Amino acid sequence: MITLSVFCKRAAALALALLLTGAILRTAVSAEEPDLSAAPAAETIAPEALTAAPEAVPEADPAPLNFFATSYTVSAPGGQNGLGTLRRGDKADIAVVLKDTALTTDAFSLEDYDFSKLIDSFSACTPKAELISSGSEPVSVKVTCPGIEYSGTGQSLKLSAARKGSTDAPQTVEVTVSQAEIYVKPDPTPTPAPKEVPAPMVLITRSAQPKPLAANETADIVVTFQNTGKTMVQTPVVSFSASEALTILNENSTFLLPDIEPGKSASVTVRVQAAKEIQSAGQSLQADLKFSYDNAGTLTQASTSEKLNLSASTTGDGQKTDAATPNVVIQDFSYGEQAISAGGHFKLDFRFQNMGRLKIENVVVTVDGGENFALDGGTSTFYYDSLASRGDQRQSVPLMALPTAKSGAQPVTVSFKYEYVDGGKRSASSSEIKLSVPVVQQDRFQISAPTLPESVTAGEEVVLTLNYVNRGKSDVSNVEAVIEGSGFDSPAKNQYVGNITAGTSGSVGFALTPSDAGKLKVVLKVTYEDPNLEQQTKEFPVELTVAEMAEPDFDPELDGMAETGGTPSFPWPVLGVIPAAAILIVLVVVRKKRAAKADPAPQADNADWDNWDNVFSDDGDDTEV
Repeated sequence: MITLSVFCKRAAALALALLLTGAILRTAVSAEEPDLSAAPAAETIAPEALTAAPEAVPEADPAPLNFFATSYTVSAPGGQNGLGTLRRGDKADIAVVLKDTALTTDAFSLEDYDFSKLIDSFSACTPKAELISSGSEPVSVKVTCPGIEYSGTGQSLKLSAARKGSTDAPQTVEVTVSQAEIYVKPDPTPTPAPKEVPAPMVLITRSAQPKPLAANETADIVVTFQNTGKTMVQTPVVSFSASEALTILNENSTFLLPDIEPGKSASVTVRVQAAKEIQSAGQSLQADLKFSYDNAGTLTQASTSEKLNLSASTTGDGQKTDAATPNVVIQDFSYGEQAISAGGHFKLDFRFQNMGRLKIENVVVTVDGGENFALDGGTSTFYYDSLASRGDQRQSVPLMALPTAKSGAQPVTVSFKYEYVDGGKRSASSSEIKLSVPVVQQDRFQISAPTLPESVTAGEEVVLTLNYVNRGKSDVSNVEAVIEGSGFDSPAKNQYVGNITAGTSGSVGFALTPSDAGKLKVVLKVTYEDPNLEQQTKEFPVELTVAEMAEPDFDPELDGMAETGGTPSFPWPVLGVIPAAAILIVLVVVRKKRAAKADPAPQADNADWDNWDNVFSDDGDDTEV
């Protein structure tokens, strides 16, 4: 019989087992089923909602843009449409027809499209769009760019179009205008400016005169004008004037001639009459011609004149011709025996003579030295009352050649002014004569002798320097220096210096290396052209004492290395030190052992080993080692 206590124990165990089993079942169920505790309550569905609604169809994207150009026209200047003719710089309207093959809806509107500017070498413009067709056919649009300035041939026109609301990128439509379709007039070749034409030369001559004109005699003088140029002489007008013994009998002394073609001539007759008294046999008729000619399209004025000589028979004293004009010449002159140095003083002596048949009066003589000579005291003007025919005079003038005078023959000008009386008529005349005086510039190009070095050794380089200065007023040209001799080497034995201007200085150096010891003789030579363009040479002989090259000092140890093939000699004195050190160590050890026997007490670790005097003290122990 089961007791109560046993029953209670078994009941408690069973309850515990049931409790564990329920917990395990709950855990498994919670892992497989969702937790519906937090789900909202189900909504009440209305009856009409049970009817199925039709499914909504999403709106389709617009068809892709597919523009292409079908044709184009050009409105050329003048209102002519089509493929017109343009000159570079002309403006025209260019229209392009576009079709959108992807869109045929009737609801098409231009506002659905965006046309950008025309892109090419033309000036950019804002296109104008016009709808041509829509509906069942592809949409056609006419795009016009007005007022484009044409700048060349073979232009490529590009239109960029896009449909608004479309995700497609804008499409570029390209239309190429080829040269065959639009002919461009070539730019007119600029006409070169016409060259200036020289005025035509007109030759004026007169008819032959059979005999000299007598007093009160009349004569017809035919004057001819010949055009020797290459252009026409237009509206020529000639005016005549006669000398004092002639009178023009024509109503007018001015004549209008017809136009004269190149190579052609025109003539006019002038009637003259001689006076009652003719003092001079030489008479003249002056012709002054003025005309126009075509000078590169411009009518230009020109003129020419000619003095036509006429002979006449003189009256009164019976003299038929005037006396010859007296001339004054310089027969001889002197300036010294030698050429005048620049800055030097000298006297110019000259003798002048009246070579005419008439006496001359009021003679004024002037001496001008120009830019090379100046007066060295006194005056440059001299006066003489008269000088008979074939008479002569001497004159002396002190002059100085300027320091800046140019070398060579330089001029001195002597001028004569005088008067003479011919047939009761006083006339004036003058003459000018140039004399030549040679001038030389002093050679003031100085070269200093070279400074010798203190010592010269064979095989070592030394430098010899020539210093120069041009103290003159003119340049020294073609300066060249050279070193001459043997027994040495030099990198530059000849040196060309060139021209040395006045007031400058410099130097020329020669580097030389003697080959052997002893006496070395060299010559430094300088050649140049002085201000008078004469070649000058200056030489500077130099004698150098060349010493032998010193032997180099050698280190004995390095010398030993050299003798043994580079291995340094062993320091044999060190071998004497080694035995002495060994003996010293042995003596110290023996000394310590003796001390230990005498005093068996233990020694301190820091025993004094530094007292070397005890080691070497004479304690009378002659212990042999």
